[in-house]
Amino acid sequence: TTNLLHLLSMLLAATTARTQQVAGLSTLTALPKKILTRVVGKLKVDEEYSAHVNLDLEKKYDVPLHQIFSRTGHIDKRLAGDAMVMPCYKENLPFLGATSGQMEASRLSNGVTTVSVDNSSPVVHLGVYLGVGTGNETRANAGSLQVMKNAWLGSTTRRTLIGGHREPLQCGANIEFNVGRDITSITASCPRDKASLVLDHMTQNLVCPEFFNHELHQAKVDALHQTGVALSDPATIVMEEANRLAYRGTGLGRSIYLKAGNTGAIERNTLLDFAAENFKDSNNIAVVGVGLDPENLSGLADEYLWSLEGGSATVANTTWTGMQESQIEASGNGALAMCLVEGAAAGSQDALVLGILKHLAGAGGSAITHGGSHSQLISAAAPYTQSPFNTQCVNINNVNTGMFGLSISAAGQEIGDVLKSSYGVMIGLNDGVSDQALETAKNKLKLELLSAYESNLAVRAATGLESIAAGSPSSASQLCGAIDSITNEEVIEAAKKINSSAPILVSYGNVESMPLQRELQ
Repeated sequence: TTNLLHLLSMLLAATTARTQQVAGLSTLTALPKKILTRVVGKLKVDEEYSAHVNLDLEKKYDVPLHQIFSRTGHIDKRLAGDAMVMPCYKENLPFLGATSGQMEASRLSNGVTTVSVDNSSPVVHLGVYLGVGTGNETRANAGSLQVMKNAWLGSTTRRTLIGGHREPLQCGANIEFNVGRDITSITASCPRDKASLVLDHMTQNLVCPEFFNHELHQAKVDALHQTGVALSDPATIVMEEANRLAYRGTGLGRSIYLKAGNTGAIERNTLLDFAAENFKDSNNIAVVGVGLDPENLSGLADEYLWSLEGGSATVANTTWTGMQESQIEASGNGALAMCLVEGAAAGSQDALVLGILKHLAGAGGSAITHGGSHSQLISAAAPYTQSPFNTQCVNINNVNTGMFGLSISAAGQEIGDVLKSSYGVMIGLNDGVSDQALETAKNKLKLELLSAYESNLAVRAATGLESIAAGSPSSASQLCGAIDSITNEEVIEAAKKINSSAPILVSYGNVESMPLQRELQ
């Protein structure tokens, strides 16, 4: 009897617990409302919760994400034309399921351009771009920017040398100073909440520089070391010589690096004078923030650069010399060669037309799935070679000018044949191309552009360059639309123009078999 009573009591307890659980379940449906009512000012109890994904934005894309780079039947062959890029491009190109940020450009009251690409990233990529380069240097102060590069985080009127170097590191930022012939960039990546302090460090020498002589000693040593490393690369040597010949007698023709013979002339007053002459024109400055909203970026730029005033900065002389050639003998069996004519400035329609010409001839394998082995240049040169070689068309766009032409590497005894066959391909473009070949080249150029826009750093660089060169940047869809509008007649006209221009010819290495310019005609 005792056991029976004990069993009955256990069953009763279990039944009671089960009843309580069922009763508790009936109250769970009210739980979300209780939670929502606690979110003061955010949501109402009867308000519909919005999805995280913008479905209207997703409907903009005509091709599913997993099919974007497919070359199967779902792509319209009339548009694709055997190219390796989708025939659909949009303002916000999706990458790995996420859309790129909206680009918004504005201009402060003093003329500074700000460009925001807000992609809601926790890491922001900042860039301060100046329309100043080594082309603005003179023979007396050549190399100044390279010394500034290594002293940029030094003492200012507001910070010490230690603080200038330590604070960016504490923010997780690495500030880089990059010198070009007609543009200089100061870039950094950091957490979003550290953007204000990092941008302050990036711009402080534009507003309150010091450049004390005792800090410049190590900066000169570092600049000379960087010169030695850079000029140990044959490709850098060829490009330096190409600029010297192309812009002979101008600032752009001067070396981009600091030479040992000029270190004594560069001291504090030299750098302060250069900064006062070239850094105060606010119309020649662009601030780019990838990951910052427009209001925040404009506020920071105005806070740190308000003291700068609009002016008329000195524009580097871009007169093209042409009809020059140089052969630099070096050890080894290989040879490098570049045959270049005057190109187009960044942000111009001509730059896009030359970009199509580049892909019509052959632009190498950096942005093309199957490499450059199927290009006209490779096919034309292959019968004359027995050793590895490469020939490709290059389109270099600077702020106010550019270079366009051939870049070749081959065995010394074959470099002449490769150059002559490649030159013949470029002459052949004067007769025009088929509609299919033109459409293929357009799609390859769009692929090159859209692939670059998938990288935050590439977006920052392209945006900064266009902001200085053209006054405002172009979105990916605007550039793709401009590419689509280019006609065969424009391509033929551009081909005839470059083939009738005065070229420069530079070679390096085993140049015994290198032809002269007159032998290419």
